[in-house]
Amino acid sequence: MNDNFSKNLRKLRQEQKMTQEQVAEKLGVSAQSVSRWETGATFPDVMMLPELSKLYGVLVDDLFKESPQGYTNLADRLLAVYEDTYKHDDFMTAYQEYQRMEKEGTMTAEDYRGYGWLHNVMRGVCKKKTLEYYGKSMELSKENDTEFYYLMKGCMISVRADLGEGQRCIEEQLQAVENEPENVGELVSLVCAYYWAKQYEECYKVVKDAIAKYPEDPRFYGYAGDVCAELEKYDEAFPYWEKHLELQSRWLESLVAIAFCREKLGEYDKAYEAWMRLVDMLLEKGSDVSANWPREQAKRCKEKLEKQE
Repeated sequence: MNDNFSKNLRKLRQEQKMTQEQVAEKLGVSAQSVSRWETGATFPDVMMLPELSKLYGVLVDDLFKESPQGYTNLADRLLAVYEDTYKHDDFMTAYQEYQRMEKEGTMTAEDYRGYGWLHNVMRGVCKKKTLEYYGKSMELSKENDTEFYYLMKGCMISVRADLGEGQRCIEEQLQAVENEPENVGELVSLVCAYYWAKQYEECYKVVKDAIAKYPEDPRFYGYAGDVCAELEKYDEAFPYWEKHLELQSRWLESLVAIAFCREKLGEYDKAYEAWMRLVDMLLEKGSDVSANWPREQAKRCKEKLEKQE
């Protein structure tokens, strides 16, 4: 028998401040069996190992290691594993253990803290992965699809701004525009950088100049509508969004923005019309599943209208 195993059983039990009798009761065995495991006289049934590891807040492998660290429970141990590996499978294993505990109603305040921290770590990992894959998308599209390349560059800027790199993105884009003054894609990215850095006044100045220079580029109108909404210039926002849709109906973000903005202003009738318009456009494209969400939003607006009557 592995000497570490019997020593660890005693050590981990004592760390959990449990008696052999309490362990035996939780596992459905006799106290004598627990005693014999801890002295190395016998070895528990293999099927008992997962229950022992769960009880002592360790992994099964930990039971055989020299001086394993005990945790409050298995979920806490699995969280530590994910913090070490950042692997998606390890996240899911910890997530499922927390879900099991929550379903059983055994979660403590500390457990909920760990559950939240698990997701917080995952969020950071996902953002890094997002940047990695957006970067690869840009590499693959740079030579043969410049429109898509700058679309992905805008996505990259939005994530970087969320990570606190907004000003850095602005500085990079000011330099890029200076280096390539006739490259409209870099100018779009500059507008994007100002917008996601929440420098709305400067963004509005730049985007209006861009529209004057490139009146047929739909991307500027989308940003113009969005920044006007942030500045509460709603009367200016709607025409910009509509122009964006007129020039490029493939991207429907402006119609979503119109609907939400109408709701914000309490104009539920116009919001309803915008949501249903989006439903019709999605159905025309054959996106029947995607149409479910705006249909639900339209239904919600209609219910609010009925309450007002």
